[in-house]
Amino acid sequence: MPLNRVLLIGGSGNLGSLILKYLLASPSHPTTSVLSRRSAADTQYPSGVSVVEIDDDYPSAQLVGAFREADVVISAISMAGMHHQHKFIDACVEAKVQRYIPTEFGLDDLPQWLLNLRPMFKTKHDIRDYLASKEHTGLTWTSICCNVFFEMGIENGFFQFHWNEKKAILIGDETIRWPATTLSTVAIATVKVIEKEEPTANKILLIRDFLVSQKDILDEIQNRTGKWDVEKRELDPWLEEAKENVKQGHNEGLPRLTFAVARAAGDWSKKENFANSLLELPRKTFDEEIERVLRSMQEKR
Repeated sequence: MPLNRVLLIGGSGNLGSLILKYLLASPSHPTTSVLSRRSAADTQYPSGVSVVEIDDDYPSAQLVGAFREADVVISAISMAGMHHQHKFIDACVEAKVQRYIPTEFGLDDLPQWLLNLRPMFKTKHDIRDYLASKEHTGLTWTSICCNVFFEMGIENGFFQFHWNEKKAILIGDETIRWPATTLSTVAIATVKVIEKEEPTANKILLIRDFLVSQKDILDEIQNRTGKWDVEKRELDPWLEEAKENVKQGHNEGLPRLTFAVARAAGDWSKKENFANSLLELPRKTFDEEIERVLRSMQEKR
């Protein structure tokens, strides 16, 4: 059956607002609703979007009631709320939802040491297994992995570029390239999954805009903003330092753990579940996107 009715959770966030934008622009014209917590009742959404309010703790009965009118439920909830997804999935099953798209949107590879040290990735791993266990109920699912959000990685220091200090920390071989994806491409991919129902069912799909390295990014930053201080670190001691930091209960090392896995992702285009062509995603280049991101940052500063 066509996936004509979409309910979006997290429709006001950085990614969720873009998913909503592209849902409203989709040529398939899905009926679009957003699930909104009562504490966020003042949030404004575009005209034509129905808002379904729910208590902040996502009571199961209210979820089922909200989901009964949906063919697809998309979770763009923040990482801090990922644990609610077991409730969302159970409600999808009870409400006879056809497709669930979880909060994934990041790493594909989840090594055991990362699951041990970052609980949210353990939750992500468990959600994958939980969705697979519900396939017999008729609920289908699609997970979209983009490795890293390109804009956010540059802006927030995740790629180890620290703007306040004008300092870059280059890890190991700074020419190693990894998959990076813009927020808009992730949003477009999410909507394309709905438009391409059958070939995307019960799959983890890998997407990317381009491959990029720390050196690529630093060269462009310095071209636009002048010379930066550069510190070079060997990968293993840098990563072990971050692991020890996390084991001691500190959060400063958490992004390092994720970046260490992201930079080792390799070229996804060689993998069977690389889905850019299947989803007919637009082609973007590093040169165009780094120009856009750096220009936007300069306008904000």
